[in-house]
Amino acid sequence: MALSLGKFVAARLSSVVIVVVSVTGLTWLSVNLLRPDLRRGEEQNMFVALGDYMQRAFLHFDFGNSATSGREIHDLIVQGVPADVSLLAGGLAVGLLAGIAGGAVCAARPGGLAARVLEAAAVLFMCTPVYVVALMLLLFFGAGLAIVESGIYIPTTYVPFSVSPLRWAGALLAPWFVLGLPLAGVCLRMMRASMTEVLGEDYLRTARAKGLRPRTVVRRHAVPSAVAPVFTVMAVTMPIVITNLVLIEQVFSIPGVFTGMKRGIAAGDFDLLFALTAIAAALVAVSTLLTDLALAWLDPRVRTGTVER
Repeated sequence: MALSLGKFVAARLSSVVIVVVSVTGLTWLSVNLLRPDLRRGEEQNMFVALGDYMQRAFLHFDFGNSATSGREIHDLIVQGVPADVSLLAGGLAVGLLAGIAGGAVCAARPGGLAARVLEAAAVLFMCTPVYVVALMLLLFFGAGLAIVESGIYIPTTYVPFSVSPLRWAGALLAPWFVLGLPLAGVCLRMMRASMTEVLGEDYLRTARAKGLRPRTVVRRHAVPSAVAPVFTVMAVTMPIVITNLVLIEQVFSIPGVFTGMKRGIAAGDFDLLFALTAIAAALVAVSTLLTDLALAWLDPRVRTGTVER
C-alpha cells in the first residue's frame, strides 16, 4: 500500500521515539536488575520505579544529577549536544561526499592509478582506529604539539559557533575529516559496486551513443542512479560512527556531552550513563531518519513500498 509523504515521515518519527524510549528503558532495567543495591532502601516496585524514571526523563527532561560533576544532567546535555551535532553533521557530510566521489572515480576508471590509490586509502581508513589517525594529526600539525614545522597547524581549542563561526569551523575541520574517513571508505566501496552495475544499463549506453561525454554520463546519469545504496549502508554504520564520535571528542577535547563518559563509568555515575545512552540512541535514530528521508526522495519506491518485479 502506498504511503503519502506525511504518513511516511510520521511513521519514521514515531519509530525514532520508540527506539530512544525503549533503549533507555531497557538500559535502566538491566542495570537495576544486575545491581539491586542501587535501589537499596526503596520499597517501590521495580517496574513502577522504571515508569517514574521514564516519566521524569522524557516528559520533564529530568535525568537527575551527575555524581561526578555535581551538576544537573539537563544542563550538561544542553551545553554539550550542540558540539556533538556539529561534529556528527560535518563528519557525515565529509564521509558521504568523499565516498560518493571516490566510488564514482573507481567505477568509471577501474584499474587506473587513481582508482587503485583510492581503494587502498579506503581500506586503510576503514581498518585504522580513528583515535590513531587523530593522534597522528595532532602530533604532526597540532598547535603547541606539532613535531613538524609545516606552518599549518590544527587548533587544539574548541571555539563555539556563537563566538566565531570561522574559528568554530577551523577547530572542527580536522575532527570532521577524521570522523568521516572510515565512513568514506565504506561508502566508496558501496558506490563502486553500485555504479559498476548501473554503468552497464541500456539507457547509459544510449546516452553515450548519442554523443554525450563519458564524464557527463557519469555525473548526470550514473551517479544519481547508483547513490541510493550508499545512504543505506551509511544508516547501517551509524552506531559505529557514534562510537568513533565519542573517541574523537576525547582526542580533540571537544566539549560534547560524552566527555564525561569515562569518568562516569569509572565512578558508577549511572544517572549520567542512562542519559548518555538516551542521547546516543537519539543521535543514531535521528541520523537514520534523515537517511530514510533522503532515500525516499531519491527512490520513491521506498516511500510507497512498491518494487519492480
